[in-house]
Amino acid sequence: MPAIASSRQPGAPIWFSGREGQWLLAMQRQWLLARLEARPARSWLWIAPVPAEGGALPARRGLFLHPDGHGYRGGVRCGLPLPLPSGCLGDVVLQHPPAARLDELIEEGRRLLIEGGRLWLCAFNPYGPLRWRGTGARWAAPSVGQWQRRLSRAGLVCAPPRFIGPRWRLGETAGAESGCALSLRAGCVIEAEKRAALPSSPASLHWRRGAAPAA
Repeated sequence: MPAIASSRQPGAPIWFSGREGQWLLAMQRQWLLARLEARPARSWLWIAPVPAEGGALPARRGLFLHPDGHGYRGGVRCGLPLPLPSGCLGDVVLQHPPAARLDELIEEGRRLLIEGGRLWLCAFNPYGPLRWRGTGARWAAPSVGQWQRRLSRAGLVCAPPRFIGPRWRLGETAGAESGCALSLRAGCVIEAEKRAALPSSPASLHWRRGAAPAA
């Protein structure tokens, strides 16, 4: 009898330790690092589901963490809230965060970002065939719209998602696409920006007193 599909993303020890999971993480790292390197003056935080392979991420300007029990370890060992001052980072990467802590991690990422900073959320494409393969497969994933709504509730402005990963076989091209091919890529990345609230200008005196005089 086939395994019952779960509405949760697969746990890191199960799916990401397999060949398919490692391949998808590597593709996402390659694509995201190019974006981070294009913003060289800004520090970043990267929270991944499993430890990165040796040399997979540059240590300069960045802090890499992965779950460790109820906290995180990597460049430092800590819990939430992270021991970093507010508004100190230009970029935050949440690579397949657990659903149970997603809102907490999004809010923490928003706190750490400077105005104009970006949060990159890596998630699974619910329509990608790769999710049916490998250890711990046959799971369901939230839609891209659900991720975007949770980011918007935190006050972040979302850009259109980019779809990354193999369509089916692991040897396929690792590019990012949008459009008709999006339904086949294994994962997606949602970019959300922290924007300053625009100050409201004071109302004109004659408007505050009532109707404006006729011209």
